[in-house]
Amino acid sequence: MLMRAAVLEAPRQVSVNEVPDPDAGGDVLLRMRAVGLCGSDLHTWLGHHPFRKPPVVLGHEGAGEVVASGDSRFSVGDRVAVLPALSCWECTRCEAGNPHLCVHKRVPGSGWPGMLSEYFAAPGRVLVPLSDDIGYDEGAMIEPVAVAWRSTSAVRAGDAVAVLGGGAIGALAAAVSRQRGARAVLVSDIKQHNRDFLALQGVDAVVDPAELEAVGVAVSGGDGFDVVVVASGHPSCLAEALALCRPRGQVVLLPMFGAALTVDLNPVVLKEVTIQGSTIYTPADFAAAARLVNHRVLDVRPYITSVVGLGEAPDVLEAIDAGSDHIKTQIDPTR
Repeated sequence: MLMRAAVLEAPRQVSVNEVPDPDAGGDVLLRMRAVGLCGSDLHTWLGHHPFRKPPVVLGHEGAGEVVASGDSRFSVGDRVAVLPALSCWECTRCEAGNPHLCVHKRVPGSGWPGMLSEYFAAPGRVLVPLSDDIGYDEGAMIEPVAVAWRSTSAVRAGDAVAVLGGGAIGALAAAVSRQRGARAVLVSDIKQHNRDFLALQGVDAVVDPAELEAVGVAVSGGDGFDVVVVASGHPSCLAEALALCRPRGQVVLLPMFGAALTVDLNPVVLKEVTIQGSTIYTPADFAAAARLVNHRVLDVRPYITSVVGLGEAPDVLEAIDAGSDHIKTQIDPTR
C-alpha cells in the first residue's frame, strides 16, 4: 500500500509523493492529523541541518488518530500526540536520566521517518493521549511547548526573564516563563508581526533589538535578568544575552548556530554567568507540556497561524524562508 508524504529530495526541493505505508509491526499506527513546521524543518529544507539529510520525509511536531494498535494501552480511535525521540534506555546517558542525549537516539528524519505523511508508526511509550476537547492542532503544539518548558527550567518564581527571538519557540518560552512564576518577561524580535503578536499575549515588554539595552534595564529592575533565553540564531544574540544577564544569572542557548561565533566572554568571568545549552526535552518535560496543553493552562490556539493541506507544504516552506508573517503553520496530511 502507498500513502502520500512530503519528501525533501534535495535542498529546497520538496515533493508530495507516494511512498510505502509504514510497517507498524507491534507499534501503533497513526493517521496524522496535524504536523507543525519549525525552524529545524527549514534548516533541513535549506540543506543546513547537521543530521537530517535528503532524501527525507520532513516533520516532527505531530498529533494523530490511532488506526491500528499492537499496544494494549491504545485503541483504534484514540487521539494522541507523539514525543518524537526514540531513546535506547540502555546507554550510560539514558541510565543517568538523560534519554534526550541518548547515544543511539532516533528522531523523525534520522533513523525514523518524518511525520509529514498520511500515516506514521510509533511505539506506545512515546504517545501521549489528548483530552477530549483538545484539537489535533493543539496536540501538535505539545512538542514545541516541551522545548520551551525545558529551556526555561532555570526560571524561578519572582525571576526577571528575557527572551531573544520572538518566533514560535521564543513566544512559547515567554508564556511558559510566566507559568513558572516569572515576575517580568521581556522579548526582543526584529519582526513587527512577532512583536505585535507577543504584545497581544500580555508579555510585559516587547522590543526591537535596537531598544533592548535601554528597555532591559527598566524591565529587569536595574541589575539584569535572572535568566536570558536565546531563541534566535543571529550571531549577535549571545553577546546581547551576556550583557543583559545579571551577576550569577543564567543564559540558555536554544538554537543551532549556522557558523562559529566570536564573542567577548569577559562578562561570563566578571559576572560569573552560567551558559547552559538546551536540546529538545526529556519524557518528563514532554509530560509537563502535555498537561499544560491538555488542560489549557497554556492556551496554544493563538500561536497557530494556519493549518493547510499536505500539498501546500512546499509553498509553506518557501514562504517561511521568505520571511512570511506567521508564528506556527501546521499541515493536516488528510487534506
